[in-house]
Amino acid sequence: MKTEDYKRELVFIFFAQKKVIVWTTALIFVLSVLIAFLWPPTYGAYGSILVRGKKIEKSPELLEKEELRPFPVTKEDLSSEVEILTSPDTIEKTIKYLYDNNLYYKNYKKKKWTKISLNEEVYNIKNSLKTELIPASNVIEITYYHKNPNDASTILRVLMDQYMIYRMNIYNPDKAELFFAQQADNFHKGLETMENELMDLVKKNKVSDPLKEIENNILIKKDLEQQLNILKNDSTEKILYIEHLEKELNKKDIQFFSFIENNPINSANGLSPKLQTLVVERGNILRTYSPSSEKVKSIDKQINETYASLKSEVIAYKENQLNQLHIVNEKIRNIENTLDSINARNVELQKQLILSQRIARESNLLGFSYDTFSKRREEAKINTSVNATNFSSHISILSKAFPSDGPVFPKRKVVIPLGLLVGFITGCSLGFLREYFDHTFKNPSDVYNYAGLSLIFSIPATEETEKKGSENLGGTGLRTFIVGKTRENLFVIPYLVSFLNLIKTRIANPRGKIYNGAEANNFKHIVKKKKFFTKNLRRNLL
Repeated sequence: MKTEDYKRELVFIFFAQKKVIVWTTALIFVLSVLIAFLWPPTYGAYGSILVRGKKIEKSPELLEKEELRPFPVTKEDLSSEVEILTSPDTIEKTIKYLYDNNLYYKNYKKKKWTKISLNEEVYNIKNSLKTELIPASNVIEITYYHKNPNDASTILRVLMDQYMIYRMNIYNPDKAELFFAQQADNFHKGLETMENELMDLVKKNKVSDPLKEIENNILIKKDLEQQLNILKNDSTEKILYIEHLEKELNKKDIQFFSFIENNPINSANGLSPKLQTLVVERGNILRTYSPSSEKVKSIDKQINETYASLKSEVIAYKENQLNQLHIVNEKIRNIENTLDSINARNVELQKQLILSQRIARESNLLGFSYDTFSKRREEAKINTSVNATNFSSHISILSKAFPSDGPVFPKRKVVIPLGLLVGFITGCSLGFLREYFDHTFKNPSDVYNYAGLSLIFSIPATEETEKKGSENLGGTGLRTFIVGKTRENLFVIPYLVSFLNLIKTRIANPRGKIYNGAEANNFKHIVKKKKFFTKNLRRNLL
């Protein structure tokens, strides 16, 4: 069994469709030559931007200090920079700057810009911009295409400058300074209010440091409590002592009151020793005399007088002790009142201390907030002044805008060879497509492969054979069956009926028509079904 030779088929198709391939290649090549020489040249301007680092943002809501750490630049950051660079706002600012400074739009000086024309120009410039992220770097390469190289360089230079300004306005907006200034003023006013409340509180209580006074009062209270305890002990002792004196005074027997210390009655010449001497002397006299004797009565009289004097002295002494007890009680009462006053004062001072501490906490918070927003305000001022100089610590213009050394399109050395190559590829594609949709017989093997018919012979395809394809062959009076035509041969085939019957039929019918028989019906059916037969061929066969 024979297999198809694909290389031979490809070569066959190439030479079969060589007219289509040649004409298509020539047409596209001519168009490329015309484009290379007649197309208006387009020039480019190139520039690049280096993203040195990511801007570290400080949230205005965060008042406490935070550790700011630098982060590496990511692809998202580079893409964000590209979006800012090619944003309509940046391009619109570029157009207005060029227009106001008479750098490019000179013809528009007498024409008033409208929103539509401005938007059209924005999108024209945006479509002419091309950005590329250089691999393994933080560099953004910018290309701008224009008909004039100087204008391209000017527009790209202004665009890069406006990008720097617009980017700084985004990351450091002008309203930030106003916002931080307003917040700092608000906190300053709140701080002054807290300070005034604290001063009013000090004036009201006349205490500058309540905590210190509370500590002093506590020390005083401690001393007073010690004194109070001593006085209470003295008061208790005196009460018991006075009660004892009263008991002794109320006794009927003679009492010498010798327990009384530090009193003249118990001195060497005092009444108590004298009374004791008289009592001893009376006892000695009673040993000699009877109680009714004058001598005993005389000594009794002296004893009674002395005891009466002693008792009077003891009563006076008791009154003195009562007076001292009263003094001690008054001292106790005064100390207790003082302690109550100290306690009440400490309560008031504690309230003032709590209130002053609350005011101090709020003042500290307001003061910290005021300091924070004051620093942020100064930072915003610095950023605003930096914006005016187009200086950025995160972005740098690596290379300023410079024009290309020639037109970027069309490049004749590229367009002409490319046109030839594209034309040849297009021609081959069209030729192969044409061959694919052409279903006629193209070589002898197609007769059997596609029609299922045996091939008897083929004759060269010439104008004469094509014209007389239905005439007698070899002077036999037979008519040829033209099934298909190739570039080289005409095929003559019989159907499934025997060749002899076909010859007889053709002799009997010189017109080549088959009028009856099962073979004739089958022959008609096959001829009608096969799409490889042309209309003229079907008419001749049937």
